[in-house]
Amino acid sequence: MKRFTLTTLLTLALPLTPAHAEWQNCVDMQDRATVEKELDCYRKVASDKASENKISKPILSMRATGLEQEWAPSNATLVTHKLNYALLYAKSSQTNPTPTSPNPQNQVLTPQPQDLRDMKVQLSMKHDLADFDRLGSLWVGYTLLSFWQVYDEAHSRPFRENNYEPELIYSLHPDELFGHSEFNPGIFNVGIVHQSNGQTSPRSRSWNRIYVQTGIEKNYAGDRKFIVLLRGWKRIPEDIASDDNPDITHYLGRGDLELRYSQDNNWEATLLLKTRSVQLDLAAPWTAWRLLTLASPGEHNTNIHLQYFSGYGESLIDYNHKHETWGFGLSFPFQ
Repeated sequence: MKRFTLTTLLTLALPLTPAHAEWQNCVDMQDRATVEKELDCYRKVASDKASENKISKPILSMRATGLEQEWAPSNATLVTHKLNYALLYAKSSQTNPTPTSPNPQNQVLTPQPQDLRDMKVQLSMKHDLADFDRLGSLWVGYTLLSFWQVYDEAHSRPFRENNYEPELIYSLHPDELFGHSEFNPGIFNVGIVHQSNGQTSPRSRSWNRIYVQTGIEKNYAGDRKFIVLLRGWKRIPEDIASDDNPDITHYLGRGDLELRYSQDNNWEATLLLKTRSVQLDLAAPWTAWRLLTLASPGEHNTNIHLQYFSGYGESLIDYNHKHETWGFGLSFPFQ
């Protein structure tokens, strides 16, 4: 009777999982093995499941709203790096059918028909390569920015431009290295980055940089954050004869300033300032979407995303082309 009770209680306590067959094997041992062997069977299955849960890790982790959390070591395969969005409709003030460059080999002489409207998509991820405890962590990042002429049916809806941006980043948390101080920045990053559009001459554009970046954050009302990120870079020189865009720093500058103001798990405003350009991004939950059965009450899976750009360098092919762009679409939640 005691044996039946023990086995029955263990069986009732076990959740129905994909490994239910393994548990059933232990149950089937009743009356065919000693209590000790049955318990050993349950312990083994429980230990195997615990090991699986321990080594499992998420494929993608959303970007946190705080700097330290954003650059904290992660067991996720991928972590959001820059903003991820899809502007379903983005309209420019003027096209750039004949991109120019001081290098004669990079002068486009034959105009390429273009629509003022694009679908603009940015996908940006990073991966935690190595952690050195208080000495920081090493990351690899990748950003893809695409401009798809999806509304240009007459020319088979081509991709007007793709920009590829891999980078290697070493990130430090000054508080962990030097001890907590109100004067310490939230993070300190050193990186090397390549950016190109993958084209051949005369449309080829590319450059390489090393940079340092630091940032601070301030909390308001418990759930609001204001973040300031300052980055300065130095372009890695290229041979003048093969330089696709020798004057690119004149237009894109030698650094950028990023300002973020956000409410946790709700909305975020981001302002990115360069020497001769400004970009404003606004993202907030789509309330109507939250009312659908596809999302849990009080949660959201998608943000409405608005963007305004003005100046030079929205894409590499337009690094010396001035224009304005308005767009709207969708983006991922922040956390």
